[in-house]
Amino acid sequence: MTFLTLLLSIKITVTALMVAVPFLFLPAEKLAATMGISGQVTAIFRLYGIAITALLVGYGAGIPVAESGVFPWGVALMGLVSNAGAAAVLFVTGRTGRPRILASFFAAVALALVTAMTKPDMALAPVL
Repeated sequence: MTFLTLLLSIKITVTALMVAVPFLFLPAEKLAATMGISGQVTAIFRLYGIAITALLVGYGAGIPVAESGVFPWGVALMGLVSNAGAAAVLFVTGRTGRPRILASFFAAVALALVTAMTKPDMALAPVL
């Protein structure tokens, strides 16, 4: 397993559990209360859950490419934009608790992807 494969696997697992699954399956009222939103937003929450799931499929597509010894530049760039953007939005909104923890996770993934992109040989080297 390469560093990049490990990174993508962790990203997929944590994001699926902490973001995609809740937005797809938790009651909309609970999500709205958690986020401080009022009104009818069920469809928006579910669409966001689908969009996150689509990103996770993109990350997953990078794993066999990385394992074959080729750096998946498109997946890495997608991940950088997604994670840096999510971290920035969550930090700027100033929310505390879970959003702050997720922001830190997204920022760490973005930094790890920058490292991988600057040193693709290291990112494709076996770690386990």
